[in-house]
Amino acid sequence: MKLPIANPLTDTFGRVHNNLRISVTDRCNLRCTYCMPEEVTFLDKHELLTFEEITRFVEIVAPLGIDKIRLTGGEPLLRRDLPRLVSMICRIPGIKDVGLTTNGILLAHLAQPLFDAGLRRINVSLDALDPGRFRQLSRRDGLERVIEGILAAKKAGFEPVKINAVSIRGTTEHEVAPLARFAREHGLEMRFIEY
Repeated sequence: MKLPIANPLTDTFGRVHNNLRISVTDRCNLRCTYCMPEEVTFLDKHELLTFEEITRFVEIVAPLGIDKIRLTGGEPLLRRDLPRLVSMICRIPGIKDVGLTTNGILLAHLAQPLFDAGLRRINVSLDALDPGRFRQLSRRDGLERVIEGILAAKKAGFEPVKINAVSIRGTTEHEVAPLARFAREHGLEMRFIEY
């Protein structure tokens, strides 16, 4: 039996909130043109919350009705030992769901450890299947690694794996059909986000 929440988190419109997004790092291994400038100054690692501090914060907000956590960044997979944080959060009473948004570059070798730690939702950002266009948008190489990461997430047990693609007029229109085909072929959930 679920106990009533004494003081749920409510905004000025009277909406009750149960989701919390936590940025575990500001660092990213891509420089997507719509997201981040080429040259960036990142926080010193000592300025980031420790896993224990993040977990304590979640413990404090869970009694207010927060039961879904989404880990983000920057690129959250750059945070060392992230499966340990997932495991710590999953053990907090009241937390039902922990998800992650990633660019997928480092996902291939982390998909199984993250799933084993209790992560069940995963969103992978992928705007193009054409390597040249991928590089144009992300200002980095790595399309093959993203694809490998997506397939590793499926194999690990994530269901569904959600793919987020930013649609940019004049840049990614030709990518819509190939991405949709790729999602259908691999049983992925495709979401297009208008720029």
